[in-house]
Amino acid sequence: MSDLLNKIKLIGIGAGNSRYEVEVFKKTYHTPFPLFPDNEFAIHEVLGDVRSPYFIAIKINKDGTHEVVHSELDSFKEAQTFLESIMSASGLNQ
Repeated sequence: MSDLLNKIKLIGIGAGNSRYEVEVFKKTYHTPFPLFPDNEFAIHEVLGDVRSPYFIAIKINKDGTHEVVHSELDSFKEAQTFLESIMSASGLNQ
């Protein structure tokens, strides 16, 4: 999976969560990617007031444009299967 370094980036948005709550979550679950608090639901609203958890994969194209290649409501069962679906949708597995 080291070949995915600099090809896939993950962030988490804590909808309705304060900076403190996000830090507690990060420490409790040993989250290896950045988490951002959204206690005012500003980011959440921009994304369409989706329920959580909600996952969006965005591909940055060579011309600098962005494209949503995967969107999924609810938690996933297996991390490997989820990663494979994102890789397939983005064209990284070709």
